[in-house]
Amino acid sequence: LIPGTLWEEYHVEVGKVMTSELLGLGLLDKADVQNENPDWPAYKKYFMHGTSHHMGLDTHDYGILTEPMQANMVFTVEPGIYIPDEGFGIRIEDDVVVQEKGEPFNLMKNIPIEAEEIEELMNK
Repeated sequence: LIPGTLWEEYHVEVGKVMTSELLGLGLLDKADVQNENPDWPAYKKYFMHGTSHHMGLDTHDYGILTEPMQANMVFTVEPGIYIPDEGFGIRIEDDVVVQEKGEPFNLMKNIPIEAEEIEELMNK
């Protein structure tokens, strides 16, 4: 994510990654993807919310999604997977700052997300 990235293109790319991962997990098959509704792609069965939102004074801050990303914009990156048949879902949210150059700065980078790390903290 760099300045100039268009939100719609970003969401489309995330959809491609989600589709690939869901195929790999066996939750989708090729027929699901080939027969998908373009207005509701197959991956939306398991990832039905948006990929990101602006952050500012409010957690869900207002931002114009038709304008390209700019340096110093802060927004969420929140991939998730929800498996309705199993009554299970998980989402990990990172809050990032778009940098003028290079990778976005992840404000959540020091927060543990691996089960082992969390269990270790819980046992202290």
